[in-house]
Amino acid sequence: MEKKKASFVKGAAILAVAGLIVKIIGAAFRIPLANTIGSIGASYYDTAYPYYSWLLVISSSGLPTAISKLVSERTTLGDYRGAHKVFSTAMQVLLGIGLFTGIIMFFASDYIAEFHQLAEMANCFRALAPSLFFVSVMSAYRGYLQGMQQMTPTAISQIVEQLGKLAAGLALAYALLPKGPEYAAMGALIGVTISELLGMLYMMWEYRRRLPRIRARIKQSLHLKEQPVARKLLAIALPITIGASISPLAGVVDSALILRILLKLGYSKEMAQTAFSLLRTNVNTLTNMPGVLTMALAMSLVPAISACMAKRDRGGMQSAARLGLKFAIIVGLPCAVGLYVLAEPILSMLYPYLSEGSLAVAADLMRTASIGVIFLSLVQAMTGVIQGFGKPNVPVFNLLIGFALKVVTLLVLMNIPDINIQGAAVSTVVCYAFAGIADTIYIARKANLELNVWDVLLKPLLSSLVMGFMVFMVRGFLVGQGHGTLATLASVAAGVLVYAIAAVYLRFFTREELEYIPGGRKLRRLMYRD
Repeated sequence: MEKKKASFVKGAAILAVAGLIVKIIGAAFRIPLANTIGSIGASYYDTAYPYYSWLLVISSSGLPTAISKLVSERTTLGDYRGAHKVFSTAMQVLLGIGLFTGIIMFFASDYIAEFHQLAEMANCFRALAPSLFFVSVMSAYRGYLQGMQQMTPTAISQIVEQLGKLAAGLALAYALLPKGPEYAAMGALIGVTISELLGMLYMMWEYRRRLPRIRARIKQSLHLKEQPVARKLLAIALPITIGASISPLAGVVDSALILRILLKLGYSKEMAQTAFSLLRTNVNTLTNMPGVLTMALAMSLVPAISACMAKRDRGGMQSAARLGLKFAIIVGLPCAVGLYVLAEPILSMLYPYLSEGSLAVAADLMRTASIGVIFLSLVQAMTGVIQGFGKPNVPVFNLLIGFALKVVTLLVLMNIPDINIQGAAVSTVVCYAFAGIADTIYIARKANLELNVWDVLLKPLLSSLVMGFMVFMVRGFLVGQGHGTLATLASVAAGVLVYAIAAVYLRFFTREELEYIPGGRKLRRLMYRD
């Protein structure tokens, strides 16, 4: 039993690390891509990609989880034949889903492009269509091997995908740029399809490599009563898929509504595309980066709280839940303050192609969106805590209500001419604010948390404000000395240093909380001198 638990923890750690690497590579892809294809090209990319992400959820979220769960159950009982039947049935289902979604995207491309009043980008949708099939096939292999507690192939395939997208996407975007921004965007999206093909081929190779051992186990398998596999797969996959589809659906809503509303307000086509890409490409790429840290925390909190629940350790459960809340605020607040204070210089440094007018609009959007960073951190951390409680539907329900509020807010605010594109940024803040606060209230009641306002909120808030003031002063001084990029980098470094000193001096974490944090012993020696 202990060996199996250790294997599970190790597997979860492998996938968590891979997830972090994938997010970092993804961010590294979006910034040079935007600099390569410009605002208009980025608008084509960010109009097409949300539809792909939404359709992708069907094959890449719930079903792999369902496959791994059923395979794990079968192999635990020694029924390797039944486990392989789960894989075979799932492969048939996913092949059908992949073909169906791919065909839908390919043949509906003209209609979707016309709906956006961007007929020239139909090929962008077609470029993504084959990848829906590749991901579906790959998901079957991932689910099967994960169910056998072999997580490394999935982790490596995710990294292969991202590196393939980075290399092929940027190369093709650059090569096709002379033909026009829509072709450059199409090249980047072809790179996505190539990356999914590489990931699928790698997973097929991993499966083939293990096939002799799989066949040997099947021969020795116990003969247990057969189960209705397809029905079970769908029963597990459906609620997970619905939950996972909310965030991609929000991207589809942005993609479907923002351009149309801006055009209705009298924006020219080029101005509307530029404003859309400033929000979706330039701003959202940066405001989503702090989520890498809180997502890592969420992944570690699920098994920690689940273990406390299993042992009925209420004190340990409360400590882990409180740590999740504190960490979300400790990460979210300084990132929000930093992005707000340095909105214009960071955007100018990372996206030198932006004109003065575009930079001003992007900076205003960044300042609005930076508020949402705090709530996004809360959503991610609290989701991990609630999942650890065994209530995965609660954060899904809260995010669904947040999504509905987002749509209403976007439609109301964006149609006010003086607010226009800012309404879309505000709508995202509203979405995460509701979901994050609702999740936090649920946790406080469920775990009966007693929260010290000074410890949980005021320490990081005070430290963040001091950090923001120091960042502002350092950059102002260096700009006065004639430095530009150096001033931005130095002010960021000064901010990190000031916040780190404040974290140690004010003792952000208790001795017990540091036990949950990687490297916590070193931090304990710094904070408590023991």
